[in-house]
Amino acid sequence: MVDDFSFETDDEKALLKELALLECLTSKRIEIMKTIAKYHPQSIRDLSRILERNIKNVFEDLILLQKNKYIDFEEKGNNKKPIMIMKKVVFYYKKGEKEDKKTFKVN
Repeated sequence: MVDDFSFETDDEKALLKELALLECLTSKRIEIMKTIAKYHPQSIRDLSRILERNIKNVFEDLILLQKNKYIDFEEKGNNKKPIMIMKKVVFYYKKGEKEDKKTFKVN
């Protein structure tokens, strides 16, 4: 059973954490991060208007991005202003014998 499986070593725990970080990066969440970096919205509502997306869906994506430490919130009165924490994400991957690197810049 999957529930019986646990990660014992630090390497296994680190791999699980890295996979969670990567799983978080969907095209819509990347769009959210780029929009925050470019437009500096003053609230979640402002961000949802810029993206032309439902505020509930944007909020759920923001919470996941915050949990994975891509973004954070700054309290501004009754509003939460989304702010970028990460400015760049670098992916290393191996294709055959060749190792390659891709960089994703938010701003």
